[in-house]
Amino acid sequence: MQDENHQYHRITAYVYAKRWVLEHRSLWDGVEAAECIGIELGQIGRALSHNWSATVVALAFRNFATLRALIDEASRG
Repeated sequence: MQDENHQYHRITAYVYAKRWVLEHRSLWDGVEAAECIGIELGQIGRALSHNWSATVVALAFRNFATLRALIDEASRG
């Protein structure tokens, strides 16, 4: 019998970005936090299109300085 209170992680709950394995939840929390400080979803989308792995890691770790640099880089490119 399985413990009903045990949380199971599914492989689909993770995102692989180069050498990083990140939880989806950390990415969505990063997106929400970025929006709260004024970074628009469209800007995040451009950064993701430009450099997906770096943007995902920046979001997961809430590294907004890096995220802003990636957004600027995507806007110039």
